[in-house]
Amino acid sequence: MHCAPELRLRRKGLDKVLSGHPSDAEKLFRKALALTDGSDRVRPMVCLADSLMDQGLYRESKEFLLAALELGDSSGSGQGSLADLLLLTGEDPNRAIELSREAMELGTSRRDKDIYFGGYVSDTVKRAKCLARTGHALAQLGKETGAREALSRATQMAKDAQAEAEHTGPRSSVVVWLVIGDRRLENHRGLVFATLHWKIGLAYLALGDSSGAADHFRITRSADRRGKYRSLAKVQLEQLGSSI
Repeated sequence: MHCAPELRLRRKGLDKVLSGHPSDAEKLFRKALALTDGSDRVRPMVCLADSLMDQGLYRESKEFLLAALELGDSSGSGQGSLADLLLLTGEDPNRAIELSREAMELGTSRRDKDIYFGGYVSDTVKRAKCLARTGHALAQLGKETGAREALSRATQMAKDAQAEAEHTGPRSSVVVWLVIGDRRLENHRGLVFATLHWKIGLAYLALGDSSGAADHFRITRSADRRGKYRSLAKVQLEQLGSSI
C-alpha cells in the first residue's frame, strides 16, 4: 500500500513521541513539514509542536500551534494541544477552556469512521478530555467546586467509555485491520485511556488532591503500552510517594 513520504515521516515521528523520544520525533516532523505547503502543513505543524512541548520548548511549540490554527485545523487536534500548552504554563486558563470546548466540538462533529472503536467510545472520550482540561483550568483559577464537578463528570465518562470499549470491537474493515494489525489496534485503544486519565490526574494535581491524582496516574501507568505516558505517570507517582 502506497504511503506518501510526508505521512511516512509523520507516522515514524508519532511512534517516537509515543515511545517517549520527542527529540527524535522532532527531527522527523521537521522533515515532514519541509515536504508540505499550504493547508497540508497543519498536521506536521501540530505534531512538531507536540514534540517540542514534550521537550519543554513551550514558546516555539506555541508559535507552531498558532500558525497551524491560523491555517485552519478542522480536526480539533491543534486546539487541544494549545489548550494543553496553556495549562502546562498556567498562562491563560480561560483561553484553555475555550480551546478545549472548540477541540471537543470539532472532534465529535467529524463524520470519518473511527477505526479503533465502535459505538460512541471516541466521542465520549473527547468530551471527557474537554472536562478534564476544563477542570484543570478551573483549578488554576481557584474555582475548586467547579473543578471537582468537571473532574467527577470526566471520571464517570472515562468509566462509561471503558465499559463500552470492552464490549465493542474496532469499527474497521478487514483490510484496515490487516494493515494496522492487532497489536497496533490494542496499543492505541489503551493509549486513548492512558491519555485521558493522565489529563484527569494532572487536573487533580492542580487542585492539590494527591490521592485523586495518584488514582488516575496508576490507571495511566497500566494502560499505556507505548511508553510515554507510562513513564510520565511513574515519575508522578514516585514524586507523590504512591508508586506501587
